[in-house]
Amino acid sequence: MNLPLLLVLGGFIGLDATSAPQLMISRPIVAATLSGLAFGHPAEGMLLGVILEAFSLVILPVGAAKYPESGTAAAAAAAAYASVAAPGLDAPVLFLSAAFGLVWERVTGATVTWVRRLNERLVEWRPSPGRVVSREVERRHVAAMCADFLRGGLVTVVGAVAGAALIGIAAPIWTLRAGAALGIMFVGAAAMVAASLPLFGGWRERRLAFSLGILCGLLMVLFR
Repeated sequence: MNLPLLLVLGGFIGLDATSAPQLMISRPIVAATLSGLAFGHPAEGMLLGVILEAFSLVILPVGAAKYPESGTAAAAAAAAYASVAAPGLDAPVLFLSAAFGLVWERVTGATVTWVRRLNERLVEWRPSPGRVVSREVERRHVAAMCADFLRGGLVTVVGAVAGAALIGIAAPIWTLRAGAALGIMFVGAAAMVAASLPLFGGWRERRLAFSLGILCGLLMVLFR
């Protein structure tokens, strides 16, 4: 596992969530795909990202509310998967990686709160006579962004290392078969997408798309 590369990737994902540039890099589907690509498992990373994205749809990061940070957790989970999984799709390891990612989101969310507290201290200042206020504001702004970058990188690296260790221990004794593991993940993801339907206008506004999704799922089951 290339930890310096993961540190930089996690830093940019952490920055993108709030500070800058907010290009959706921090969405789980993008973050996990990028992490999987960086470590040779782009398809598995994207699949893991789709599952974690479904669970994050119902999370609304509004104002100062406390919420899980899914982007850095998804990148850490994808890196952990890449370091443990056998070549090809390893469904049991993917299941364990998704479970770890959902748990790690709580830790990364707590670090966001810690950085907010740091930002509060950064703005508690009084300009001394003769100092240019605009430059001081700029310095503190840059300091806050650097702290957020470092936070994102560290939680991604620590999460990837911890996840790889835990998944490496659990995978050899895991008894759930590949089909059952994939089924549980996709049923859970589908349930979360359904739960988020009211956020996108509800059944009345999205009944056509939702019905087509149900039809496609049934056809896949019938003709597999």
